Amino acid sequence: MDKSEVFNEARKAAWVSIWTLFGIGVAEVAISTFTDSLTLFADGLDSLADSLVSFIVWFGIRMLNKQRSKLFHFGYAKIESFAAFVAAVIILILGSSIVYNAYLHFIHPEAVKNPEITMITLAAAGGVSLQRALKVRKIAKKYDLVSLNLDAKNSIKDSTASFVGLASIAAAFFFGIPYMDAVGSVLIAGYIFYMAFTALKESTLVLVDAVKNPELQEQIARFVVTKYNLKVEKIMLRPAGHDFHAQIHVELGKDMTLEQADDVMAEVRESLIQEFQLEDPVIVAKPV
Repeated sequence: MDKSEVFNEARKAAWVSIWTLFGIGVAEVAISTFTDSLTLFADGLDSLADSLVSFIVWFGIRMLNKQRSKLFHFGYAKIESFAAFVAAVIILILGSSIVYNAYLHFIHPEAVKNPEITMITLAAAGGVSLQRALKVRKIAKKYDLVSLNLDAKNSIKDSTASFVGLASIAAAFFFGIPYMDAVGSVLIAGYIFYMAFTALKESTLVLVDAVKNPELQEQIARFVVTKYNLKVEKIMLRPAGHDFHAQIHVELGKDMTLEQADDVMAEVRESLIQEFQLEDPVIVAKPV
């Protein structure tokens, strides 16, 4: 299967996740208006936020195949990170809203109307999210796609939040503890804040060109030394979405002609692209 077919299948998986999670979120929010369950409402917002994350994954995979332009010389890979940053800010606002409403319910606890319907809804939402997450994870592992694997983990988190909410409503219903509805919503908000923090951290590091991957640098250096018997002075990496731009500084013999040096650097460059899937590596040569 070629690269375009891999991206097509990955895009389809992410696209289905978008609408599955969006449908779950809308249904939960709508039903929460009839049951007055803050936990169900919070879980609905969590599903909508996860739908937004799935959209970012889909958008990022789609942009990976987009050709460079006169304005975007290095391609569009970082647009995914910027979109993730914006989404994380929106998710933080949603989580803060949930916590505020939970605080109000702690002060004035109210019993959930039709708790049976609320529990059934949460159980169904958790089951559908988990089933979808397992399918997406299977595709992500098949093609080793980091962004799609993140989407799968996010869906698993969504299903876990639904089951946590279900346990909270069950405690409120069977043990007569009305504020457990607020407790459930706070726990779900915790999931949301964790997801937002992770997205903010990862997207910000990519946007400011921060890289901490000594293993990759060591692998590249060892490859160049072993295959071409060249001394590597330093390796500089720059994130490009889920890939890297690389600048490799090597030492060449003084007796090489300009044409020979150019041939060696071109060969090293092509080998690095094939071996490490680097995005347009640059070889900088200096005489020994």
